[in-house]
Amino acid sequence: MLKLPPILLQNEVRRCLTKPDFKLIRFTRKTSTISTEKSPPSYFITTPIFYVNSVPHIGHLYTALLADAHYRFRKLKDPDLNGIFSTGTDEHGMKVQQAALKTGASPQEYCNTVSEKFRHAFDQAAISYTHFIRTTDDNHKDVVTEIWNKLLDGGHLYRDDYSSWYSVQDETFLPGTQVEQRADGHHYSCESGHKVEWASEINWCFRLERQRESILKWINDKDPIRPAVFSNQVKAWLEDDRLGDISVSRPMSRLSWGVAVPGGEDTVYVWLDALVNYLTVAGYKNGSVSCWPPTVQVLGKDILKFHAIYWPAFLLALDMPLPERLLVHSHWLVEDVKMSKSLGNVLCPNDLINSYGSDATRYMLLREGVPHMDGNFCKHRMLHYLNLELADTLGNLLNRTCSTGVNPAQVIPPWKPLFQSYATELSSNLMEHLEKLPELVEQSYENFYFYQGIVHVMDALRITNQFVQEEKPWDLKKTNQERLEFVLALSLESLRISGILLKPIVPTLAETLLIKLNITPSQQTFQHTKKNTWSPCAQTNQSIIELDKQKVVLFRKIRE
Repeated sequence: MLKLPPILLQNEVRRCLTKPDFKLIRFTRKTSTISTEKSPPSYFITTPIFYVNSVPHIGHLYTALLADAHYRFRKLKDPDLNGIFSTGTDEHGMKVQQAALKTGASPQEYCNTVSEKFRHAFDQAAISYTHFIRTTDDNHKDVVTEIWNKLLDGGHLYRDDYSSWYSVQDETFLPGTQVEQRADGHHYSCESGHKVEWASEINWCFRLERQRESILKWINDKDPIRPAVFSNQVKAWLEDDRLGDISVSRPMSRLSWGVAVPGGEDTVYVWLDALVNYLTVAGYKNGSVSCWPPTVQVLGKDILKFHAIYWPAFLLALDMPLPERLLVHSHWLVEDVKMSKSLGNVLCPNDLINSYGSDATRYMLLREGVPHMDGNFCKHRMLHYLNLELADTLGNLLNRTCSTGVNPAQVIPPWKPLFQSYATELSSNLMEHLEKLPELVEQSYENFYFYQGIVHVMDALRITNQFVQEEKPWDLKKTNQERLEFVLALSLESLRISGILLKPIVPTLAETLLIKLNITPSQQTFQHTKKNTWSPCAQTNQSIIELDKQKVVLFRKIRE
C-alpha cells in the first residue's frame, strides 16, 4: 500500500479544512450570478439565511451543522460530487433598520458587522459551505426585481388596502385569530409571543389562495416535509379557511431598508426577498437556473410556514419545481430553559469553540440534537459525552492499539485465514457489528438523525474496547504473537471504519485518526467502510500498513 509522508498528508488535511477554494466563490457585494457548470450540480442543500438583527447563537449553528454533516456525508459517498451548499444572512427589514439605528451605524455598516460574525462562527465550526449569500448583494437584488416582475406579469400580484396585526419581531402580518390581548392592554402573537401593532396600508398582495390545493397535493403526493409531525402542522394551516392572500410589500415611508418594488414607492416584503436567495444561489437569470430544485432545505420550526406554504406558493406561481425535501428541526434550550437575552443564557458558538474546540462543539450539538423535539444544552451532560466517548471510548482505544508496548512494530497487521481459529463470541459479534455498521450509519445520516449514527459508531467502539480487554494484548505479546496480530488487526479495522464514518461529524479529529492509521485520502470514502479486511476478496490484496510515527492525542479529557 502506498504510504505518503506524514507531512504531505497533514498539509493536505490543512488545505481541505481551511477551504481556500470555497472562499473564492462565496458571494460578496457586487458579484454577479454564479456561473453555470459544464455539468449541473447534482446535489443542492440550503440553510435559511440568518437574520442579522442579533448575533449568532447555537440554534443558528445547529441548523448549519445539520446541513454541513449531510453535505459531508454525501461527499463521503461520492468524492466527485458536484454539489451546492448555501447559507448566508438576511439583511433587510424593519428589525434590522431599528437595530442599526440603536447602534448609530448605517444599516449597511451594521449588516456588514453582523454578517461577518455569522461567517466567522461558521468558519470556526468548519462549516463547508460553497456559497455564502447576503441579501444586500447587488446580484441578489437584481434577482428579486426579476422575480417580482415575473409574478406581476403572471397576474399573481395585485394592489389592495391591507389591514392586519403586524409583528416587527417576526416581520409578518397576523390575522386576529393568531393574536391575543394581555393584561397590559397590548396585543401579542399567540405563536411567537412577540408584541404586534395594527397596520393599515396600501400594499401589493400575492394570490396565495389560488395555490392552496397545489401545495396540499405536493405534500400529500411527495411527502416532502420531515419529520412527519411538521407535515401535519402544515396541512392544518392549509386546510384552515382563514388562510388568505398575503401582503408582499410595505410602504417605503415605513420601511426603507430593503429592495425597492420596481417603479413604485414600496419595499419588497422581507420574506419574499429572503426566500428568493435560493434562486440567486442557483444562478437564476431570465427564468432559468443552473441547478434546481433543492435536494434538501434545512430550517427551524419557527419559519416552517414561510418555507412550507409561502415559498412553494411563490415557486408554483413561477412555474418552477418544488423542493424535494424540507428538513425541519426544533429549538434549543439551555439547562432546560428557553434561550433569552433577558435571561442572559444565549450561547454564542464562538465561546463554545474557544473553550472546547470545533470538533467538540460539533459533536455536542449533533450528538444531543433531535430534529423532532427541542434539544437541551446541558453542560454537564455534554462534557460527559465528550470525555466518555471521544476521550475514553475512541481516544483510549487508539492509544492502546498503537502503543509500543502492545504494538512494538507499529503496524496494522494484514488479515490471515489463521485468525478465524481465534474467533470468540465477542470477536464474532464485533465483526458482525462492523459489517452492518455502514448501512446503519447511512440510514441515520441520510435522514438527519446524526445522533443515531453516532450511537451506532460508539456501540462498535465499545464492543472493540471490550474485545481488547478480554484478549489482553499486553499478555499476548509474551505468549502468542499470531493471536496478538489478530487482536490488533480487528481492533485497528474497527478504528478505521469508525474514523471514516465520523468524518461528517468531527472532521478534524477523524482526519487525525486516519492519518495515524496511514489511510490515504483516496481510501477514506464511504465505500471503503464496506470493504472489511476479513472478506475473502480483501485478504488477497493486503500488506502490512505502517502506522504514522507521530504521536497523537485524539481528544484530551476536559476537567472542569
